[in-house]
Amino acid sequence: MHNFQTKTEWRHARECRVSARDNPDLTVATPPEFGGPEGTWSPEELLVASVESCLLSTFLYFVHRFGLALESYSSTSTGAMEKTSQGLRFTGIDVSISVVVADRDVVQKAASLRLKEKLEKFCPVSASLNCPVRIVFDVTPRDAMDG
Repeated sequence: MHNFQTKTEWRHARECRVSARDNPDLTVATPPEFGGPEGTWSPEELLVASVESCLLSTFLYFVHRFGLALESYSSTSTGAMEKTSQGLRFTGIDVSISVVVADRDVVQKAASLRLKEKLEKFCPVSASLNCPVRIVFDVTPRDAMDG
């Protein structure tokens, strides 16, 4: 079993300080949509970023495990929050992943490994959520980017 401990302290207004281990502290606040200040991470953004970064970590695990030649990885995510009969809830998170690999052979190997399905199954953060996480996964060979 693994435990992950954080600490949160209210600072003022709608802001708090979040810390974990010896990591830099984060200032977190209510999002501007709900009356919080601009320029501060919100819990909602942190949740979406947690999904997105966990998918990256899971992807990197498989890249290493299967010896894929990775050139670059980037992603964008959008978390949809709606009022439901239970209150405000995330109703889905869409993640668009763009990967550039060394060549077409790596694209074929990545396809045969079914990496998208592995991400959906093995990312512990997204697998723990009570809303769908939809992944669009694009793998492009570097030589296709040169032309």
